[in-house]
Amino acid sequence: MKPWRCKTCGAHLGKVSRNGSGIHQLLLFREAIDTDQEQVGDVDVIAVVEGYVADVRCSNCGGTRTWIPGREAIRRVLEGAGVSPEKIDQYFEQEA
Repeated sequence: MKPWRCKTCGAHLGKVSRNGSGIHQLLLFREAIDTDQEQVGDVDVIAVVEGYVADVRCSNCGGTRTWIPGREAIRRVLEGAGVSPEKIDQYFEQEA
């Protein structure tokens, strides 16, 4: 898993992983973890996020960061809404 850090102070706000379907997820921590700590105890995960989340606030410095879902998550949402694979491919071609 890759750490998801505050852009201001570098504290860990969560971890990024892939679920069984290959979708990137953010495991969002309740409290930021200071990177200077040698030992980290139990970490409280308050959410597992696949979609968009604005203004995640760092409990260390008050900085904010936004989680934006990857293409695979957007594709899954569009497929679930009944959008054809051709239309989805056209959407991503326009974004490139």
